[in-house]
Amino acid sequence: MSAPSATTLSDIAELPTRLLWRLAPLMVVLIPFNLYWVLQLEVIQFVSWPTILSVPVNALSLLLALMVVNRLVKTLAPSLALRQGELVLLYSLLCLSSALGGTDFLQVLVSMMGYPFFFATPENRWQELFLPFLPPALTVSDKNALRGFYYGDSSLYRPDHLKAWLFPCGLWLMFVLLLLFAMLCLCILLRRRWSEEERLTYPLIWVPLQVTEETGALWRATLFWWGAGIAVGVALINGIHTFVPSLPQLPLRGQLDWTQLIPRRPWSALGVMPFGIYPFAIGLGIFMPLDLSFSCWFFYLIHRLERVIVAALGWDGEPRVPYFPEQATATWVALCFFLLWHARSSLWRSWTALPLSEEPLPLRWAFSGFVVCFLLLTVFGWFIGLPLGLSAVYFALYFLLSLSFTRARAELGAIAHDLPFGGPTNVLTTLLGTQTLAPKALTALALLYWFNRSYGSHPMPFLLEGMRMAKELGVPLRPLPALFLGTAIVSFVVFFWLVLDLMYRLGAATARVKGDIVRYYVDIYPQLQAWLTTPTPPRKDAAMWMMGALLGTWAMMHWRWRQGGLPFHPMGYALASNWSMDYLWGSLLISWLLKAVLLHYGGAQVYRRVTPLFIGLVIGDAVMASFWSAFGLLLQRPTYSFWP
Repeated sequence: MSAPSATTLSDIAELPTRLLWRLAPLMVVLIPFNLYWVLQLEVIQFVSWPTILSVPVNALSLLLALMVVNRLVKTLAPSLALRQGELVLLYSLLCLSSALGGTDFLQVLVSMMGYPFFFATPENRWQELFLPFLPPALTVSDKNALRGFYYGDSSLYRPDHLKAWLFPCGLWLMFVLLLLFAMLCLCILLRRRWSEEERLTYPLIWVPLQVTEETGALWRATLFWWGAGIAVGVALINGIHTFVPSLPQLPLRGQLDWTQLIPRRPWSALGVMPFGIYPFAIGLGIFMPLDLSFSCWFFYLIHRLERVIVAALGWDGEPRVPYFPEQATATWVALCFFLLWHARSSLWRSWTALPLSEEPLPLRWAFSGFVVCFLLLTVFGWFIGLPLGLSAVYFALYFLLSLSFTRARAELGAIAHDLPFGGPTNVLTTLLGTQTLAPKALTALALLYWFNRSYGSHPMPFLLEGMRMAKELGVPLRPLPALFLGTAIVSFVVFFWLVLDLMYRLGAATARVKGDIVRYYVDIYPQLQAWLTTPTPPRKDAAMWMMGALLGTWAMMHWRWRQGGLPFHPMGYALASNWSMDYLWGSLLISWLLKAVLLHYGGAQVYRRVTPLFIGLVIGDAVMASFWSAFGLLLQRPTYSFWP
């Protein structure tokens, strides 16, 4: 891969404020379009989930469209054309916007805010069990306002409807800004350590960097067009098949149902194993280190064998054994503690060193900012019903997980890092038991579930990757905090405006909305009902499985740190338990095999020479995903889904 142009944004480096006045208006225009597109794909049409991927194809497609428009502007008015640094920053901000409005973040919040009040019945007893403990300032309890939201054929722009949503949305906006600023401070504190001392490679940033390179070398590479052509051809053939089923399709997706192939126990415990070949996953997987791509598919198969062992030993009477989400959480937490421990001296040097002008914020400001945000979030948890100590543990666990996912992306280029049912809400209720927690505390844990349901749409990695790309291109880092926080504010306001406008017209509970907004996103309320009606003691067996995962992770990381050469990476063990790995493991097996063969027989030189082929796979798949989704919006019907 060729290095970015050294002259990129040299004039902007002399005037950092130009980034703000050039990019801010563009974001005000692009964010509504981007979020409307995300909502159509993930909620209205319900055809794919691009925001749970580490490279959201909607943002990548918009970057490609911007490049086309920018080429025309460069011809007509060169002084107005965007440079490479501005393009990749726009891409980073679009990715951040997608994560905030994605399937594992604000989509869950808007689903949870009014659901229990509207769907409470004498049968489910929600009114007596937990509705009195839900803070009125953070929820929507007006059934008249909710009726239009769920049944549609109404309008958001009525005073009573606006009044019902305005104040809770304002409070949640402040909460989101606290979360995001705390993440930003953590990224600033660790940026120099990870980027310049450990020299992490950030595999996922090379696709946008190569695509936007001003010399255009990638676009002249024959192998790039071969890769794009393969991805376009696959998506075109299978997309046409969705309209004309009589035409053949390429059978790149399927599943192995072991309950049918080997119906006898314990092998039937292997269950159903999806298998898919995704061009974008193969293209991104080629940039992953071999040990991680190997570990992902290897540990995925190990997880399946764990189910067989559990069934053979008769431990599957409890359906959650062997506690994969809890094991993954323990693995991520152990990884984070290990990395922070080894970075302690570097962090101390950063604290005692003189302020550096190239940092987005002075490091002492960043540390103080994180501490203040963490304390305010802890008080927030206490305000809604958590004991103060439990609230601190809750948010500490959240930020440890957030740091681990960010590290997984920076070091290894993880394509997806969702963690369903493994966040603080589920882990704490499992370890502590629900019978030891007061109903108000359990209700507070449920209310905080929306940003812990899973972690596919996580904003923190995009903050660090945006800083890394800016540094790579010589873009000043000082304007980035303002751009990131401004993007968060605009994204939050635009998201709620769009989703409420759509739901009041279409109806969230009608057949016109095909997504999960009244299905899976609100699964925490039936779970809360079960916690309150059938309290459970602390699960010691879950603690044992988690302790085993934690110790195993620490041992593997210690071996890798001291000795090296270990082909297994504990991040692969954590990623292998994710929902997304059910679909990605086959593609990662292929990309691992291809990269291993290339490096073994051709060496690094041949590997670098063929990387345009794999970037072409990513770009071609992104283009066709955008094409079919736009075609589906035009026809108002589902079309070919590039994922999953």
